[in-house]
Amino acid sequence: MQQTKLFDANFTAGGLLLTELNNLKPILLGDHVVEKLKEEEGMNAFIAIKTEGARKRILSEVKRRYEYAPEGFWPLFFEFSAKEQALAAFYLCLKSYRLVLEMHLELGVPKFKTGGDLTRYDVTLFLDTLSGNNEDVGTWSSMTLDKLNGQYRTVLRDCGLMEGERVKAIYGVDEALWSFFKEKGEDWFLEACFIE
Repeated sequence: MQQTKLFDANFTAGGLLLTELNNLKPILLGDHVVEKLKEEEGMNAFIAIKTEGARKRILSEVKRRYEYAPEGFWPLFFEFSAKEQALAAFYLCLKSYRLVLEMHLELGVPKFKTGGDLTRYDVTLFLDTLSGNNEDVGTWSSMTLDKLNGQYRTVLRDCGLMEGERVKAIYGVDEALWSFFKEKGEDWFLEACFIE
């Protein structure tokens, strides 16, 4: 029996995937979503990714994130503005990738609370420490670790939670977003978005 890895580097496949999620709206709001996402690998009717290999990789990550979306997530997601969609997609990243969740809760959130910057070096130190403590992460190449580093900080910027190297609170977010996660018992996500 194959043991499930605690961490993987699949987050490097595409960050928030906002364009792809919006392109897949007809599938994500329909029935038999997983089956239709599998069909999309060959059809390319919605996702608009030219090469089949790249499509399969991205659709694999979309399926993974779909599995973590709470009931009622997708209709609300497509009603939101781009700002709220980015935060909701960030939630899916945190739920889908344990590495991103731990990095954010152990590094990003404390940096926000102390008013500090979140630099490339900070993330490198976190990943180096994790590499020394986790056999799987320890086998990853420096290029993979560098991609994870850049992708994490890019996602924070895309969500409006980081400007330059400064992690920051985001304002002007539709209260319906926060209410949805509170109702689902996912209050931790508000702290992850620096809502105190």
